Amino acid sequence: METIIQCTLTVTNPLEWIEIEGFRGFAEKVHLNLAKPNGKKGSGLTIIVGPNNTGKSTIIESLHILSGTQEVSFNEFMTNKKTEHKIEITIKHKSGLIKKLKTREGGGSETEWETTGNEINPSRIFVLSSRRGFGPLLRSQAKRVKEDRLKYISNTPFSGNRREEIDRFQTRVFKWQNNKKRFKEELKKILDLLPEWKINSYPTGENYLEISEGEVRYDSEGLGDGILNILMIADAFYDSDPKETIVIDEPELSLHPSLQKKLLNFLSEYAKDRNIVISTHSPYFINFDYLVNGAILIRTAKENSSIKLYQLSKKSIINIKNFKNDLFNPHILGLNAKEVFFLEDKVILVEGQKDVICYENILNQLGITLKGEFFGWGVGGADKMRIIAQILEELGFKKVVGILDSNKKKNAKKLEEKFKNYSFLNIPTEDVIDKKNKIGICDKHGILKSEYIDIMKKMFDNINSTLET
Repeated sequence: METIIQCTLTVTNPLEWIEIEGFRGFAEKVHLNLAKPNGKKGSGLTIIVGPNNTGKSTIIESLHILSGTQEVSFNEFMTNKKTEHKIEITIKHKSGLIKKLKTREGGGSETEWETTGNEINPSRIFVLSSRRGFGPLLRSQAKRVKEDRLKYISNTPFSGNRREEIDRFQTRVFKWQNNKKRFKEELKKILDLLPEWKINSYPTGENYLEISEGEVRYDSEGLGDGILNILMIADAFYDSDPKETIVIDEPELSLHPSLQKKLLNFLSEYAKDRNIVISTHSPYFINFDYLVNGAILIRTAKENSSIKLYQLSKKSIINIKNFKNDLFNPHILGLNAKEVFFLEDKVILVEGQKDVICYENILNQLGITLKGEFFGWGVGGADKMRIIAQILEELGFKKVVGILDSNKKKNAKKLEEKFKNYSFLNIPTEDVIDKKNKIGICDKHGILKSEYIDIMKKMFDNINSTLET
């Protein structure tokens, strides 16, 4: 008879925020609010996006450090010269409990804890780093280890090595056998076809995880990275408890887009009553409905050799909700628009879909390479450019250019008054392409008219100069 082990964890003290100073690229103190689960789908999701090398994995590591109680030693390559190699990482619980790990007085690599407030039932943090994997051979001593989820968290300290296998994870694999039914139920939420698996042993007595698909059998080394990723993510949740914090660096690893979407749905269901923090490079993990429900989007950026964090305001969230209700322009917040959050900077805003197509055609005709990226398929009209520019400004974008038709000069002026660091330009005609009652810079076939060649060449040269400055 199969034994189902129920988790007895009781946590009533979820996390509220984390502050980081002096750790790796964080030369100045940053404050990161965590989403508060409220029963709505996706409400507990904190989604961290941004270009490479802007501190996303460092935030994940900071949460890992604060999941334990052990003092951590930091070598000089983990600390920041601008803070004189001193580190402070602080986390606050809803109850008012504040835990801080900081460099000991006098400096050096050693740290100490400083705690204020009630430490009853502190929230536990389960972390999956981006280097996910475990050795194919399961040591027999791992089977004999009797540790529940909390002990596993406590006994998996932060090492500082981003490229090592999760050695202790073998103890979790052995527990899958005792929870097989429940574990399979979680996998079914992501995978349509489940591989059969069991723990077997070689003639030498060494254990291994055997996977079988029909007549084919192999160990975990023959398992695809994507399926291994899903197994480890399912493990992070199947015996978890409400009010826990679960942190995943790059949940999209080796996953096809269809599986990424299923995985996000899986995470969003759990985020009804759990803090879930993910760092991602995939636009498939941004869902504007979840932001409206309470999820938080954080963008990281590097400025003057220091990392900054940016977050959308409540006003922008309301505007996003209104966009979602615009049935005539569903493309505004489509997949192409989500890609903008992963750009380093240099965004070009245009009014509509045909503008994106026509401007790209014009650039090809002129032989000019634009030094930035268009925002999705346009902003859905000149009147909505202000809203998108506001979102970009709140998320820390510094180099943004907007292009409007000639009859929108008042719009361009108001936009430049509001967004002092952005540039807004008007083309010489009322539309980008010839239409009934309107003259465009292009004919109805999208060919740039000869009388506008010099004007448009100069405009795009100016745009490139603005974006490169």
